[in-house]
Amino acid sequence: MAVTATYRVGDEIPSLTKSLSQQGINLFEKSGGTEGPSQFTDEETARSTLGTRGTVASGRMSVTFGAEMLRRYFGPKQYNRGGMVELRFLRPARPGDTVTFTGKITAIDRTVDGARVFIGVTATNQKGDVTAVVTGSCIVPSLCLPAEE
Repeated sequence: MAVTATYRVGDEIPSLTKSLSQQGINLFEKSGGTEGPSQFTDEETARSTLGTRGTVASGRMSVTFGAEMLRRYFGPKQYNRGGMVELRFLRPARPGDTVTFTGKITAIDRTVDGARVFIGVTATNQKGDVTAVVTGSCIVPSLCLPAEE
């Protein structure tokens, strides 16, 4: 098996853009077992629960998109074995929003059998508002790292 990826602090990773629709939000909530109206699926419930003028996407959607971005970058085999993601939800994403996830490698911690590569990710909507920040990481083989100086 050939190793094709290399990782260096400061490297940017490919971005991921998602367009949110109410139908997509509803399907996402239903896939998680949510039944009945909620602030994510019903405008009246959103008004009474959150005081907003409409529904919002759950923070779980942003976590899922952040994990998708990292999985695409590291590859499913690598990420599914040694990947992690943490998200800080800063402001709501709403139906009609287009959210772009951008990231770069922030640190590499070497281990005996490879390294944990850390990625800082920012989710930004079409207005330029940061909706979430993600910290993700994955353990990669030592062959993917530049030689130690």
